[in-house]
Amino acid sequence: MAVITTQEIEKTLAGIAEDLIQDWGLEREEGISGSTKLVADLEFASVDVIQFCVAIEQHYRQKMGFQDLLMKEGSYVPDLSIAQIAEFLAGKIKRED
Repeated sequence: MAVITTQEIEKTLAGIAEDLIQDWGLEREEGISGSTKLVADLEFASVDVIQFCVAIEQHYRQKMGFQDLLMKEGSYVPDLSIAQIAEFLAGKIKRED
C-alpha cells in the first residue's frame, strides 16, 4: 500500500473546502492553503465543520474518527487549519492503488 503525503491531503482538503464555499456563494481571492483556518478564514459554523468532515469521509470512502481531532480533554477545538486536518488524516487514509 502506497503512502499518501500530507501535501496531497492538503490539496484534496483545499478542493473539498473550495467546493463547499462555492456552494454557499462565497469565494476567497487568496485561495485555500494549509494555513487556512475553517472558522477564522472560511467562517465555518459547527454544522459546516461536520459537513466538511462528511465530505472528506465520502471522498476517501472511509471513516476517519474525527471526534479525536475535534475534541480535546472533553471540549470542542475552536478552530482547525487545513494543515492540522491533513496531518491528522495522514496516518488514517488507506490509499487504493
